[in-house]
Amino acid sequence: MTLPRYVKTPWPEDNVPIGEPSWFYYEIDDAADAVTRSVWVYADGLVTRNSIEIEERSGKGCPSLIDCSLEQGFEGADLEKITPTEFQGAWERGIDTPFWHP
Repeated sequence: MTLPRYVKTPWPEDNVPIGEPSWFYYEIDDAADAVTRSVWVYADGLVTRNSIEIEERSGKGCPSLIDCSLEQGFEGADLEKITPTEFQGAWERGIDTPFWHP
């Protein structure tokens, strides 16, 4: 079993559109080619979170929080490695917010 990898990345453009997150935090399982948990941090202080587990509460399967390979999903992204503790701190501030199966 491999340990997850934790990264964060800013909104991909200099100007963040109103209502969009400024930062994205991801828990990545490279062996499964999957994002297992995510946290979105907004400029106004709102923090939302999602996970495979949260998505599967609807009864539908969810192998990853992105609908493509990790390579495709993060191509060109400025990923900054973070600690599990930093990710968990953001996770704990978040509100459960499924986006595939609300």
